[in-house]
Amino acid sequence: MTVASLGKALDLLQLFTPSRPEWSVKELSEVTGYPKGSISRMLATFVARGFLRQDPHTRRYRLGPAFLVATRLVHGHLDYGSLAEPVLQELAARTKETAIWMVRVGWRSLCQATVESPFPVRMAAEVGRYASLHSGASNKPILAFMDAGEITEYLDSPYFVSRGPRTIVDAQKLWAHLADIRQKGYAESDSEVEPDIQAFGAPVFDAGGAVLGAVSVAGPCTRMSTHNPDEVIASVQRAAQSLSWQLGWRGPWPAPWRPKGLGKEPISREGTRR
Repeated sequence: MTVASLGKALDLLQLFTPSRPEWSVKELSEVTGYPKGSISRMLATFVARGFLRQDPHTRRYRLGPAFLVATRLVHGHLDYGSLAEPVLQELAARTKETAIWMVRVGWRSLCQATVESPFPVRMAAEVGRYASLHSGASNKPILAFMDAGEITEYLDSPYFVSRGPRTIVDAQKLWAHLADIRQKGYAESDSEVEPDIQAFGAPVFDAGGAVLGAVSVAGPCTRMSTHNPDEVIASVQRAAQSLSWQLGWRGPWPAPWRPKGLGKEPISREGTRR
């Protein structure tokens, strides 16, 4: 049994997103259909407990400091692997290939959960294994949606080296490749890390719209070539979007890229940044 009034109050909170951080009572009423008086009382309760704050001049509402504490608690104790597992199970069932969840850890990614393909010949993804961010469809979506300044630092780090037969190790080519991933909303790899392994991956975002990890499917090239690539890509993207939603992201998917600190990003021949 659920509490209707509490559900309505939580509906209001979920409307506060990075793409729409401020709301007035009138706007909330128009969107939800709830009476203005009821909305005002719910908002006042949230303000009193620090979950919302009201601008004294505009009278509009924004998320309050209590969410900072809640966010720290969630990130400190949330088991991302367990959260991702049902999504991976559905993805593996749809594609019949190994589904993988990678999360960013500094300048590398960490495999936190996998659901293996039912076929005897399959991609073997080991939980607890670290990987490079610039190689493989399970990792490149993470690098692609990191801040441009962070990407620049990564390319200057010892981690930017060849990791497989077709790893991109030319910085300018990689910048262009990452831009293509952001534009399409997914990454593809073919024997980049391991010979005869093809994969498709998509980024997963946290509640603030920052890239947290990536969901992917991978399998032998000979079998992956028999799949409809559009269907596989769509399945991977739905899985990434679903997991992003569970982690609190309410904006568009993929989340808008944040090109802060462009740093040493390569310059094109026309003199403008890529």
